[in-house]
Amino acid sequence: MNTMLRTYGSMVLTVLTLMLASCSRSQGPPTVGELKEFGAVYDKGNDGKRVAVEGYLAPPSSFKKGEISVMLRLYQSADFTGKPIGVQMPIGGQANQMEMPPKKYSEKDLKVHLADGQVVGTGTKMRVSGTVYFPIVDQDFTCGLANPLVERAK
Repeated sequence: MNTMLRTYGSMVLTVLTLMLASCSRSQGPPTVGELKEFGAVYDKGNDGKRVAVEGYLAPPSSFKKGEISVMLRLYQSADFTGKPIGVQMPIGGQANQMEMPPKKYSEKDLKVHLADGQVVGTGTKMRVSGTVYFPIVDQDFTCGLANPLVERAK
């Protein structure tokens, strides 16, 4: 029974991720959002708004072959502590995308293509703009950013 619930939960999360990825494609190219303090992004009044927030991106604990996007975590501090913000990041080699890491990877293998074409990794403070949403399925993050535009923090 527990395995069945876990499988069902994984299927629901996969479907929601694919729906979110398809929604972000229909939103057009990513744009710069209004800069907010990290904690202010969690305000429900931001739902559906385009915001920007600064922090450090961390990869998920696993990847699945064939994924077109992945849910990264944005943390306020470089030690990846505190409550993260989810960032739905397309996988690829173009601006505002993340490269698929090798099969055996660590957080140091994170390679994100910024809006200006530069490639950065873990430990780089980034400014991520995205459309705020609040997931309906329990996650380790309270809110997420869809259709991200990723820049080096100023």
